Amino acid sequence: MPAHSIMPGRHHAAHEGPGPVARGTHLPHEARGDRWTWAVPLAGAVMLGLYGVFLASQNGWPPLNYWLLGLALAVVSGVLGHALIRQRKKMVTEVRAAAFGSLLGASLGFLYSLTGVTVLRAMEIGLLIGLAMGLTSYYVFYWHEH
Repeated sequence: MPAHSIMPGRHHAAHEGPGPVARGTHLPHEARGDRWTWAVPLAGAVMLGLYGVFLASQNGWPPLNYWLLGLALAVVSGVLGHALIRQRKKMVTEVRAAAFGSLLGASLGFLYSLTGVTVLRAMEIGLLIGLAMGLTSYYVFYWHEH
């Protein structure tokens, strides 16, 4: 009698392949991974768009204009955030960190510009926030991957 219960030619229905999971079954975390790749950018885009509407309305914009601005801000940031999250595994660590930093820095720099400050001050705030996010995300990505 052989030591292994599965011999070539004697396949059991319960064991279709090597390992504890039968071939063809899907693990539950695979389905959840797809949900957050659109839910997180959607939530961020809605918050960013509504905050943009609030800032523009407080600075004397006409109602139609600030709602269109908020909609455009939400759509652009949501699409870019979704594309970034979907393509993150194909990027090297440095590029991924720079992309996350750039997206956050540009978004918050634009929001800060809606408060009525000078363009140079808004660029400075966006650059500082983007650098901080890029360095922080590089630190997190590097230590979780190496």
